Amino acid sequence: MEKETDFSKKKRIKIKAVTAENKTLLLKKKFLYEDNDILILTNIINNKLLAHKDQNDNKKQINIASTNIIKFNEQNKKTNKKILSISKISKTLGGKPILKNISLSLNHGQILGLLGPNGAGKSTLFNLIVGKIFPDFGEIKLNNEKINELPIHKRALKGISLLEQHKGLFGNMTAYENLYAILELHIEDKNKIEAKIYQLLSYFGLQYLANVKANNMSGGEYKKISTLQRICNKDIKVLLLDEPMAALDPLSISSIKKFILELRDMGLSVIITDHNFFAIQDILDNCIIIRDGVVMVEGPPKDIIKDQKAIKYYLGTGFKI
Repeated sequence: MEKETDFSKKKRIKIKAVTAENKTLLLKKKFLYEDNDILILTNIINNKLLAHKDQNDNKKQINIASTNIIKFNEQNKKTNKKILSISKISKTLGGKPILKNISLSLNHGQILGLLGPNGAGKSTLFNLIVGKIFPDFGEIKLNNEKINELPIHKRALKGISLLEQHKGLFGNMTAYENLYAILELHIEDKNKIEAKIYQLLSYFGLQYLANVKANNMSGGEYKKISTLQRICNKDIKVLLLDEPMAALDPLSISSIKKFILELRDMGLSVIITDHNFFAIQDILDNCIIIRDGVVMVEGPPKDIIKDQKAIKYYLGTGFKI
């Protein structure tokens, strides 16, 4: 008789597996355990144990039940290939120039910070990217395809999603119900919807929120579930987060930053807008500071903190490295 494996004593880990179709997948944390140099994968569909002894060889083909994985279309790594590019965008609202000849780019698997004081034009730029408004001049491209004239719903179908600061969930509905309401727009099979909800919640350790109403969640929990709503679109490529750290305590900010890094590691490209550079600098690959509708400074955080214009007009003259 085979000895049963006591999974309660195994260390849970997260790895990547490559299927026969050569697609990179992320496995749900619940189904991964480490036993010395052997990876044990539990298959809840067939109730089998699958052992893969060479955990460093990610070219091995592993047979895993489809309900035990979370899939994203983009490769799970950073590249220098542009996924979103904005070239010489200008926009006037109410007779006032808001954005003036703005250019920026976002690479695959990158987290870009869009920073600046109130009234700098950050929200207007987000609205231009998602298609709420249209530019007067300039060009917006997603995967090298011009999307200037596409309406908001068609840009969403192509993979652009925005989470606004104070919007997201239905307050009197649970996390499960909020996610279900979005997923049923894309998936007809009820069982597949439930499986997807379980995947999302369990992967990020949010199962405990399944039956909690949005009105009863903490600020950090609310923002995480709101973000999961936005990534329910199977074709999502670019996620725009409008001040995700606003009104959060330090512990919640730390938790949200870890959450965003996990989203990036799953293949998403992310743009974050925020007033507070210091709250998000450690998760940014690159950042752009906008002032009076123009790009004032651009570069990685380590360069931004040394830039004299950034210090004078944004970080503050009392700032010390």
